[in-house]
Amino acid sequence: MARRIELEVDYDNSNSPGFYTNFDDYGAILYYAYTVNKDLAFELYKAMVSEYYFKLETDMPLEGLTEEDSNVYLPLNDLPQVITFINNQVLPSLQLLDLELDLTTTWNIGSSLDAFLMNQGSFFEYFSIDDIEQDGYTVEYFIRVFNKLNTFFQEVVDQNVIYMVSIV
Repeated sequence: MARRIELEVDYDNSNSPGFYTNFDDYGAILYYAYTVNKDLAFELYKAMVSEYYFKLETDMPLEGLTEEDSNVYLPLNDLPQVITFINNQVLPSLQLLDLELDLTTTWNIGSSLDAFLMNQGSFFEYFSIDDIEQDGYTVEYFIRVFNKLNTFFQEVVDQNVIYMVSIV
């Protein structure tokens, strides 16, 4: 079973904002953002990783953090930049494409999305996704996912709350 990434404000409240996707899709989401703008994709990555894992993966001092610490790495006041990136660059770039276009074909990934991402360098060196069937990554899929992610980030900003990142 594929691992999942969960971004949640309050795990105990099912009505609180949340964003959930499997870890394979997480890699594809980040890669599409990376094709649009590498620097802002890194900010999106920081908005989707816990402070503990970001510091661990980048060899920064953990300063008493443990695996149990799941607060997001990106400070809340930097989140509007990520929202603007999705609204002004990611979604418009997708809207120019045929909705049925399968981007994995366009990307020429080969037999492994994981290996493909690891060869990109940057923040892709920090995580390992699961083996997956590389289909279903249509433009329509990415538009839906980025809209959901954007809605989550906007709710977090509007409520001015920190959220947690879990990989389960």
